[in-house]
Amino acid sequence: MWHPGSDSFEVEMMSWLATYIPKTIKFADIQPPQTNRPFVTFKANGNYYFVDSEHCHNKALLARLTPQKPPAHESALKNL
Repeated sequence: MWHPGSDSFEVEMMSWLATYIPKTIKFADIQPPQTNRPFVTFKANGNYYFVDSEHCHNKALLARLTPQKPPAHESALKNL
């Protein structure tokens, strides 16, 4: 659950035993994931999270949950 203007949001994660675990995540803790793992949208507090963008109807929240990766440095030798 997220209220516009709030600096955090609440999610329910499913455990391995199929029970729901509530978590609160601050937007300031969200980082682009530095991993090749599939189904990872962002990293926060050392944990990886996935957001299914097709089923996330709140586009403002989706934009905040999908951090942009910094531009990759180009090689100085690319034009040789």
